[in-house]
Amino acid sequence: MTSLKSEEKDARSLYEQEYCARGEMENRVKEQQLHLFADRTSTETMRANQLRLWFSSVAYVLLNKLRRIGLCSTEFSQAQCVG
Repeated sequence: MTSLKSEEKDARSLYEQEYCARGEMENRVKEQQLHLFADRTSTETMRANQLRLWFSSVAYVLLNKLRRIGLCSTEFSQAQCVG
């Protein structure tokens, strides 16, 4: 379902530019939740949970920058965390 008019974009560019990009974003969110422990907020205090999420976010940013800048011309530029 989309609110875009068929005249605005053809099906191929809509798929490649919008749909695939959204899927890639969802993969990055899943990667952070599963492999960088962003889903663990099981401590007793809100402050401890916030700190845990902050550490997870910093880890994600560092990994993403490493992948985009440090590994840009290698086979690891598209690498993902796996468990």
